[in-house]
Amino acid sequence: MLIHLIDTLANLPDTTTIATTIDVSHGSWLTSLTHGHFDLLAQQFDTDVFAGFRRSINNFVKTGQIWALLIGFVLGYLLRGVTTYS
Repeated sequence: MLIHLIDTLANLPDTTTIATTIDVSHGSWLTSLTHGHFDLLAQQFDTDVFAGFRRSINNFVKTGQIWALLIGFVLGYLLRGVTTYS
């Protein structure tokens, strides 16, 4: 629709016919924008915003890195307890 409008405006001989080409008085341009064109834009984006995070966590668990993290926390806590003086 927008490309057609730009082509139409570019091929007009004078600016007096712009008002007749774009029917602003009846709001038809707004009606055409609200019926279907924004739905097309919304479909171009991925709606699952946590998909990458979910894949990362699944990979972290499947490769066993979660166990290395937990063992590191426990050993670090024990080492800190042994080396602190109170």
